[in-house]
Amino acid sequence: MGGSGFPAPPFVGRHRELGQLEQLLAEAATGVAGTAEVVGEPGMGKTRLLAELAVRARRAGWLVLSARAAEAERHVPFSVLGTALEEVGPGRLAALGPGEAGLLRTTFPALSTEAEPLETSPAERYRVHRAVRGLLETLAAPTGLVVILDDLHWADEGTAEVVDHLLRRPPEGRLLLAVAHRPRQAPSLLRRALAQHGDVLRIELGPLTPAEVDELLPVPGDAARKEELYAASGGNPFYVQALAGPYAGADVGDVESAVPAEVPEPVQAALLAELHALSPEQLVVVRAAAVAGDGVPAGLIAKTADAEFAEVLPVLDDLVRRDLLRVTEPGGRFQFRHPLVRRVTYDAAGAGWRVAAHARAAAMLRAGGWPATELAHHVERSAAPGDPAAVEVLREAAAAALHRAPAAAVHWLQAALRLDPGRLELLVMRAHAYGLTGQFEECRATLHELRQLLPAELTEQHARIAAFGALIERLMGRHVEARAQLLAELATLADQHGRAALDLKLGLANGVVLRAERDHRDWPAEALETARRHPGRPPVACALAMCALHSHVLGRVDERTVAWLDESAMLVDAARDADLASAVETIALLGSAELCHERLDDAVRHLTRALRIVRAAGQSHVVTHLYSMLGGVDLVLGNLDRAAGHLTDERDSAHLTGSPALHSFALRSHCMLAITVGDAEAAVRLGKEALALAEEAKLPEIGLVSGTLGVACFLAGDAATCVELMVRGGGGPDLWQVYPVERGNWYETLAAAEASLGHAKKAEEWAGRAFAQAAGLPRRTGLAHLARAHALTDPLGAADAAVRAVELLRGAGDRVQAGRAHVVAGTAFGAAADVNRAREHFGEACALFEACGAPRQVELALRTQRRVNARQPRRRNESAADDTLTARERQVAELVAQGLTNSQIGEALYVSPKTVAVHVGRLLTKLGVSRRGGIASRLPAEPKDR
Repeated sequence: MGGSGFPAPPFVGRHRELGQLEQLLAEAATGVAGTAEVVGEPGMGKTRLLAELAVRARRAGWLVLSARAAEAERHVPFSVLGTALEEVGPGRLAALGPGEAGLLRTTFPALSTEAEPLETSPAERYRVHRAVRGLLETLAAPTGLVVILDDLHWADEGTAEVVDHLLRRPPEGRLLLAVAHRPRQAPSLLRRALAQHGDVLRIELGPLTPAEVDELLPVPGDAARKEELYAASGGNPFYVQALAGPYAGADVGDVESAVPAEVPEPVQAALLAELHALSPEQLVVVRAAAVAGDGVPAGLIAKTADAEFAEVLPVLDDLVRRDLLRVTEPGGRFQFRHPLVRRVTYDAAGAGWRVAAHARAAAMLRAGGWPATELAHHVERSAAPGDPAAVEVLREAAAAALHRAPAAAVHWLQAALRLDPGRLELLVMRAHAYGLTGQFEECRATLHELRQLLPAELTEQHARIAAFGALIERLMGRHVEARAQLLAELATLADQHGRAALDLKLGLANGVVLRAERDHRDWPAEALETARRHPGRPPVACALAMCALHSHVLGRVDERTVAWLDESAMLVDAARDADLASAVETIALLGSAELCHERLDDAVRHLTRALRIVRAAGQSHVVTHLYSMLGGVDLVLGNLDRAAGHLTDERDSAHLTGSPALHSFALRSHCMLAITVGDAEAAVRLGKEALALAEEAKLPEIGLVSGTLGVACFLAGDAATCVELMVRGGGGPDLWQVYPVERGNWYETLAAAEASLGHAKKAEEWAGRAFAQAAGLPRRTGLAHLARAHALTDPLGAADAAVRAVELLRGAGDRVQAGRAHVVAGTAFGAAADVNRAREHFGEACALFEACGAPRQVELALRTQRRVNARQPRRRNESAADDTLTARERQVAELVAQGLTNSQIGEALYVSPKTVAVHVGRLLTKLGVSRRGGIASRLPAEPKDR
């Protein structure tokens, strides 16, 4: 895609399509990023159209980065993007944070310098994708940026995932992304991503008209000759040029090539004739270039040709003059004028010669210190079975790609296993890689193959494989199969308390605490008994955490629960990160148990540590759960912006796992966020999306998803649907399928829904169940009091219950639920005609919601207050606004009226932004407005005696 030094063919017949691209470029110039997709069969002019776009953009002062994918390099991670970013250079990373810059330097060697150490710890793939997006935004800031990625039907998985990310999370700024591909050959991920986004400009290139073909390449002779040429080419520009060239019609014998079948045989023959016209020296060099790769330096071509560098240079000049090769910019590298030319050239070389040429290319790259990912393609095509050095290169390439491009890792491991079949280490890695790509069926098959190869006496290894297999089954939503697999393996063991049995019992205990099935055996207790017979802290800590979780699942929380939690936390805190790297689930389970027991600070500390270990060790299957739990903590604490960040991390990581269960749960998490902020429309939409995915995949957790949709329905005003979905989804009145940390919320919502339907008795029953499972914990007890406040028909009794709920929920740090309790208290006091106390509680509710960043909850509270006020007798001389503002409230109101933010007001008054938010919330209530903009118009006159 870079410049070539060879005159480009005339731009013919694509002016309408170019106009569409220029219009999209003009829209991008306003700061709205755009994406264009150019599709067409081979030779239809995709590359020429994008080249013209690049010329126009550069003339307008835009920075243009471009690259072309190559068939032979489609398993090199991020190869296309890496080529496009070669022009950027390391200096452009200074504007990014050190974390993003480090990820980019590690992923794209062209962005690093030899002197600086590279980050080597694996990271979640989506973090690399975000770093790329951040870099593109930085590059677009000064003059605008056009990124052109051509021939993406050969895109490596890493590049395809980045494109998918950029479509789901569009960059901000003056940026245009233009991609081109052959639609029938494009990777499914790329096709799906482009199809799902309706704002992508899709340009389909069809054949040129006869008049346009004549303009492209005027053909001397009569009309019959022109018609013959058009019929043979089908109006395909590349075919026209090949058939009208000097080599058309030459007899080259049988045409055998791997070019697409739709390429006419006369076109293939013309390309072969072009090769046959070369001298022997030229033919060797051009074939070496086809083997070496696309966009490679002259030195690699010379080595691949087994020729001296000085002798190859003039031959390359000849090939450039013939327009077989072109010189790319920058760097003086060589690529074929079209991928079809390279394909024909490669296939025309003898198979034995190609093997030797690939071996020479691999040897040069190895001697030059190139990474295994660059050598692997050549090693794969030249190594003999049993070659240990070749197997090691392929294994290293797979290990390097595993966490950032796992599909490439799968490919290299399959290549290595062809050379060394049955090597257990490679099979284990391949199973892991399949799991990371979401190819769970293939992962199961690999694990089955492993079990067949493992000697029966290696019981611990068999147990680990069974435990890993159970994890994969659970990621597929197949909990019954997971349990059966673990039980079957456990039954084969003579020693029911050995290390192998411990791994299996921990897996069975995990199924119990996940509420995947009701099991009469207390697997967490059995796992703990077995764990205590073995040295090592992590297994004991894991079993203790699961025992604590199980007690919450069963609603039997007592002093043993506290003891289990304390001991588990002590063991985890005493262990080194290295000791926990292979058992990071232990910390995740401990954090989950601490959430249930309302030890939020401890939960955050342990979950954050687990995340740090996961990033260093590459245990990416746990990442989604960690972000879900961290987001859940912030939802409880009312840190809604931070919660949104964690839950976006959850959704991005779930998207890459390929697990329908994790993706559905990530959507459910976003539904819960929308519920918390009071956005009923978004909550219902997200809940329906999550439920549709769960139903399509037939997930056992479908009840939990449908119940969350029920909560969204109640927020939207549909109480009857809420009750139906939540009771059925929770598994009955005891809600045994609901996470223990969420049950109190469900009971409270059900009480509120039944009360709104006029079912006071049913509402009281739900409140009773809430108290029964509260276990003396302040947050759960506060939710139980709030449920009772909904159920009571006596206004003063309801007010007392709501006030008690406020005290407990605020003490537990649950600001949003405390705000809701204030609203219920305000409503109850209003019904009891205690206007002042009603106003006070509505003010406190708005202050809490404002501090949490939940403006929709503020609006809901003020709407409720207006309904309460409408039922009160009108007071004589009642003014439109309450003029009893405190001195501080008046100061804040005046600064709000000037348009200052909470942070700016805090700096002016020497108070924190949170304190300002409290004052703003009270102002909204006292002045009877729902938005900050209304404060100025309702601000009462300043007292005269001030």
